[in-house]
Amino acid sequence: MPDQSPARPLRRARPEGFAGQHLFVLPAPVRSTSLAHPLLRSLLVTDAGYFPVAAGHNVGRPAGAETHLLIFCLKGNGWVRSRERSAALTAGDALWLPARTPHAYGADPDDPWTIVWVHFQGNDVVSWQKELGWADRMPFGLRSFAPELLADLGLDRIYARLERGYAVADLVAAGVQLRSAFSGLVDAGASAGAARSAKERAAAVRDALASDPLRPFRLEELATRAGLSVPHFCAIFKRLSGYAPIDFLIRQRIRLACRLLDSTDASVADIATKSGFDDPYYFSRCFRRIMGASPRAYRKAVKG
Repeated sequence: MPDQSPARPLRRARPEGFAGQHLFVLPAPVRSTSLAHPLLRSLLVTDAGYFPVAAGHNVGRPAGAETHLLIFCLKGNGWVRSRERSAALTAGDALWLPARTPHAYGADPDDPWTIVWVHFQGNDVVSWQKELGWADRMPFGLRSFAPELLADLGLDRIYARLERGYAVADLVAAGVQLRSAFSGLVDAGASAGAARSAKERAAAVRDALASDPLRPFRLEELATRAGLSVPHFCAIFKRLSGYAPIDFLIRQRIRLACRLLDSTDASVADIATKSGFDDPYYFSRCFRRIMGASPRAYRKAVKG
């Protein structure tokens, strides 16, 4: 898609940014000091962020960046160009742009991407590049994975940790999380490029909700994990499970509450909290709606 790439350097993003974005840049003096630290010189995260529905996002670097860059496309579409090579990106694509390599990239104008990105440097970078199979795919590496892989990679935890500050402990933790992400990409390499249907991706989200019902989820996050729009995701999810996503999650929490009512002597208020409900009255209403009885009546009922 060369005709979409910029002909001159462009700003990283619009001046007003993107609604809901996260963006961290390590100050230059801290970066210089950090590279002397024995735990950071091998792998140092210098910038990281999250750009949701990044309409108008356009970056051009004729001389490349000083650091390596990993972009993970969660949703939507984008493009990249470096030297004579160009490619389109879609949900699930992981892009590696090496340091000091001219490049340009941006969001598709009709369906702008949602991305997590990380700039990094260090002595271990070349080895990771080889381990991931990107060393022989220059001027950039591009591989496709299941869109929901991000939840397992934890790339979002990189910028979240750095937003706390840039003490050595924070920078080390960010580097450890990036190593974990690299390791996850290596593990997923055997199945890379294997396309998964929207139904399979929605089913994976359903299974994640069932296995970890106490984790806080937002509907938009769930749809992003499936690589789908919210309406499309909700429609597929309801066909798979019989319920809307949030209703399904509430029912999973009520199932947990039932197990606790059956197996412990904890109070209803304590069980509400342990089942993911902040308000015991709301918990009781949901329980009665789903189970047809109050928590206390359910506990007293003879079962089996």
